[in-house]
Formats: sequence, structure tokens, C-alpha cells
Amino acid sequence: MANTTEFLSFLTGELSCGTAGRSFAPYVEVSKEADALTVYFKGDADYSQRLTDHVTLYLSIDTNEIVGCRIKGIMGLLEDLPNYIEVAHDDVKLRLIFWSLRGSAADEETRRAFNRLVEAAGDLEVPALAE
Repeated sequence: MANTTEFLSFLTGELSCGTAGRSFAPYVEVSKEADALTVYFKGDADYSQRLTDHVTLYLSIDTNEIVGCRIKGIMGLLEDLPNYIEVAHDDVKLRLIFWSLRGSAADEETRRAFNRLVEAAGDLEVPALAE
């Protein structure tokens, strides 16, 4: 059984903003249960900002750069995507999802935020959905 000091040390290491010896790898996660896609490009400590009814940005506390996002209502979009484009394999580039949502942008600032999401996404892909 760990003592209080060991436990506090563990929490401090696990909850610190830095990666302290651990490397961060960008990731994309799709949750069928939540009907949401969550992506992180960077491992910075972040805060959230609602962009549209479906998209929430995660911004770095230190730099205000986009470090990730969450998209609600993603399952219908992923299921319909093959009807609109031809996908060569099971995975889809994340930037395509952002492009499809860009049309719902109500103003220029929101459109610029979607463009920043596309830049941050790079070549990240949405993983294939398991049946």
C-alpha cells in the first residue's frame, strides 16, 4: 500500500501540465456511445471554447493555439461520407471532416477557426469504425 507522500508524488507526476519524460502522440478517438469525435494535436494543458453547436475547440492555456477539438453528432457524417466521396481505405483524413462542417460557419471568424483546425490536423486520420 502506498503512503501519502508516494500517492501525492504519483498525482503530481500524472496531473502535471508537462509530459515529464513521456512523449505525446496526436490521436483521434471516435465514440459511438457519445456520438462524438475527440482529437488532440498537442499535449498542452487546455481549455474549451464552443465554435458551433457541433464543434468545441481545445485551446492551449499558454499560447491559445488549437491543441484539439471535439465534434458532436459525428456518426451520421462518417456513415454518409462514402456516399459523397470515394475513400480508398477505411480511414478518412480528419481535415475532410472539418471541411464538411465549415459550411455551417455563421461568420468569418468561425470559418478561420475551421481553417486553423485543418492546418493543425495535418495527416491525422479518423480510425475505422469497428462493427
